[in-house]
Amino acid sequence: MTNRITTWLVVGALLVIAGAVLARFNGGGDDWPAVTLTDLGDPERPVNSARFAGEPRVVNFWGSWCVACREEHPVLERLSAAGIALLGVNHLDAREDALRWLDYFGDPYETSLYDAEGRIGEMLDIEALPVTLVIDADGAIRYRHLGVLDNDTADTVIVPLLDNLRKDH
Repeated sequence: MTNRITTWLVVGALLVIAGAVLARFNGGGDDWPAVTLTDLGDPERPVNSARFAGEPRVVNFWGSWCVACREEHPVLERLSAAGIALLGVNHLDAREDALRWLDYFGDPYETSLYDAEGRIGEMLDIEALPVTLVIDADGAIRYRHLGVLDNDTADTVIVPLLDNLRKDH
């Protein structure tokens, strides 16, 4: 009997830890940082990332060097075509390569911030691409998708969450 109780206590503790980890990666827990970068397409145009708080939004971290980003790109184009405004964060890239990549594959982003040093990614503990975030109107990250965004996740998680956040806004 004691072994069963011990086993259930260990399992319960592991579930609590797993829940905390999942909340960190899928439920947010961070705020969208305020940092001034430049617009990817216009190096003379400074853009403060905080301006993108104020309304719920989808943010996608991408790079021209990221093979997985190419795989998810059609999903982002479909979301953009459906009227969902996407903020891109071009992460640890060369501006010319990123612009050439968007020219070739298409540009689904309302705006792309150019983050050559990965400042925003560092603030949000982003270690690999792609990453897609949903932020609420107050700038709180409500969802974090690590890896390739697929149509199913976009349709069953991202879009409904964004719709609910817009209703609450």
